[in-house]
Amino acid sequence: MERLNANDMLRVVNELLSSKNAAELLVKLQLGLRPIAEISDILVLTQDANQLCALTSTFEPLCGVCLLEPSFVKKVFERNVCAANICQLPNDWILPSHCNETVIFVANNFAERKGVFVLFIKGGDDIGRMENALSSVDTLFRQAFLQLDQQHQMSQMLLDRTYALTQSQQRFQAYAELASDWFWETDESMCFTYLSFLEQTKPSNFSHFLHKSPLNIRSDSESTQFKKWEHFLHLVRQHSEIHEFEFEAIDNQGHRVWVSISGKAKFNADNSFAGYLGIAKDISFAKQREYDLKLAKEKAESANKAKSHFLAVMSHEIRTPMNAILGILELLEDTQPNEKQLELIDFMRDSAKLLQGVISDTLDFAKIESGTLALENSNINLHKLIKNLVQQFETQAVKKGIHFNAILGGGVPEQINTDGVRLSQVLLNLLGNAFKFTLEGEVSLLVNRSDTELFITVKDTGVGIDEAQIQTLFEPFSQLHDKQVGRQQGVGLGLSITKRLLELMEGKIECASEIGVGTEFIVTIPLIPLITADGHVKDAEIENSIPSYRILVAEDNPANQFIIKAILEKRNHMVVLADNGESAVAAVKKSRFDLVLMDMVMPVMDGVTAARTIRTELGELAPPIIALTANAGLADKTKCLNAGMQDVLTKPLNSALLDEKIKALFS
Repeated sequence: MERLNANDMLRVVNELLSSKNAAELLVKLQLGLRPIAEISDILVLTQDANQLCALTSTFEPLCGVCLLEPSFVKKVFERNVCAANICQLPNDWILPSHCNETVIFVANNFAERKGVFVLFIKGGDDIGRMENALSSVDTLFRQAFLQLDQQHQMSQMLLDRTYALTQSQQRFQAYAELASDWFWETDESMCFTYLSFLEQTKPSNFSHFLHKSPLNIRSDSESTQFKKWEHFLHLVRQHSEIHEFEFEAIDNQGHRVWVSISGKAKFNADNSFAGYLGIAKDISFAKQREYDLKLAKEKAESANKAKSHFLAVMSHEIRTPMNAILGILELLEDTQPNEKQLELIDFMRDSAKLLQGVISDTLDFAKIESGTLALENSNINLHKLIKNLVQQFETQAVKKGIHFNAILGGGVPEQINTDGVRLSQVLLNLLGNAFKFTLEGEVSLLVNRSDTELFITVKDTGVGIDEAQIQTLFEPFSQLHDKQVGRQQGVGLGLSITKRLLELMEGKIECASEIGVGTEFIVTIPLIPLITADGHVKDAEIENSIPSYRILVAEDNPANQFIIKAILEKRNHMVVLADNGESAVAAVKKSRFDLVLMDMVMPVMDGVTAARTIRTELGELAPPIIALTANAGLADKTKCLNAGMQDVLTKPLNSALLDEKIKALFS
């Protein structure tokens, strides 16, 4: 038995460093330690999570955890070199063949992870001297363990990466087979050099695309689309990106298919053009569906036009004799008929007018459906139009015993520019329905305006409309049925025509109703400036030469709102309403007002706070504010004035006093 000197140890270390793998390293370690001991086999253990696991060996490798007595393991790490009998090893260890009774454990405490070399000794009488000699070469064991541990980690990392790569390839292959898209590459002449579906096991109808360019596989009809393909070639010449270029191709079965390709240019290391790469997909199904939808749409439009044309022709042909029938009935009345005959004439006239109304509605609906109905705008006298409508329904109101109110709001212009015939038709329809469904109470017609719109409200106290029926109220052939009034006569086109006429006029209609309470329709149409004979715009307000102010009324009580608004509009003022102080502040910020009438007590934000906010945020730009309060006390008036209001008016409102206050403010 000899000890290794420094030169011997340096030689062995160099030998270990040149090892290519763990097996070679262990053999070189055996040879290097031969002067000290004859070692038949070596087992290397590493400590992981406080347990010793097999790292490598010169015989059949171990798996999993190598369990040793904890006290023995502690002893090994304390002594660094420790001899033991082979019987002290666990029974489940797979031992090398022809091993002797002696085993020497050499601990490694110098790496981040501790390790143990298990040396199986062939022979040796002086174990103590062998232990001392092995202790003196701990540098060799340290070097060997560091290399083995590093090689093990590299090997494990390589295995993990290889497994991940394999999984990724399998996943990509599965996705490629499931997806409708496929990948392609071309050379510089745009001939396909790679098609991903060729790597799949399932057959493809596009396999003949290989080594051909899109120009070679396109259909004959595509060959005639010069502009489309010139654009494609321009993109290729410019090496620009191709985005969803769609073309019809011929598959290997001779069938026409649609293909969409997207790609970008690729370049060699010397920056020379090398072709394109990208993705493609078969869009034949989508194209067929698109064609089917287009064909179905054309058929539906053709059928609709035929239907509308038929209705228009038939309605026109029926209307002519119907006018004759009505004329003859009028002549019959001049022949001095008896009472029974007059009753029969009335029945005939009512039925004829009903049929005439049905024909008119059908004809108008057909024109709207076919797109042949055009508006004829002109300057009309709105006041006269409303007056004529009122006269038509006054007699009906008297007969039914219901009240009929018609109110023109302040500032509603006398002259407006619109289609007077169609506006009359809309209002006749709404008023007719109101009287038809109202058995008692009243029917109201209210007309108001804003800066840009005209508002017409038809309100009744009739039977009302169920919420579910409101959803279909404006659909063609929709009719209401009520147990009080029964099924109404007509074909159910009136409100549908009304809505479509208003849409042509760039207006709208809204409905609110409650069963047993009544119904309200609100019509909104643009307020178009008048056009004079010389083509200049004429404003109705200027023509009337009535001075007015734009006034914001902040009041939460609907009844007070109505009264104040009516008083102001009667004096030709423009009125905007706000339900609370917060809304008033927002309105003043958004629009210019000449005056604000502010109620003191309102929800969300009271009038005093609102006035203070307006003064603070707008400063000198804030409009004058007059308080409206039911509290006549000096303290409340002082509070209003301190908040920045100019004056205070008490409720109930005195219109003459209000006129004086406004006159004083703007004098």
